[in-house]
Formats: sequence, structure tokens, C-alpha cells
Amino acid sequence: MINTIILTAVGATAGFAYASVFGCDSVCSIASSSLDTTVYGAFAGFMVAFPVNKKFKKK
Repeated sequence: MINTIILTAVGATAGFAYASVFGCDSVCSIASSSLDTTVYGAFAGFMVAFPVNKKFKKK
């Protein structure tokens, strides 16, 4: 459970950093808003957490 929270937070942070550095004004659909990119990053971190949790549960 804690791995899921950590990886979701890391994904959200990476999404926000991407929006801050490489964000578009209004043309890009994902990077036009820092909130959208943060949510997409959090979702990506959440999706990465599933295989990681399964790997640690087997040990």
C-alpha cells in the first residue's frame, strides 16, 4: 500500500515538473494545463505501482 502512495506521488511530481519545464500554451492537450499533466503523471505512477506491489507481495 505504501508503495502505491509513494509511486503515485512520484508520478504526480514528475507530471508537474514536465508541465513546468516543457508545457505548452494551449495547443497541446496534455501539457497545456499543469493540473492535467499532474493528474496524468499520478495515474501513470499508480499504474506502475501494481506490478511493483505484486513483486513485493511474493517475497
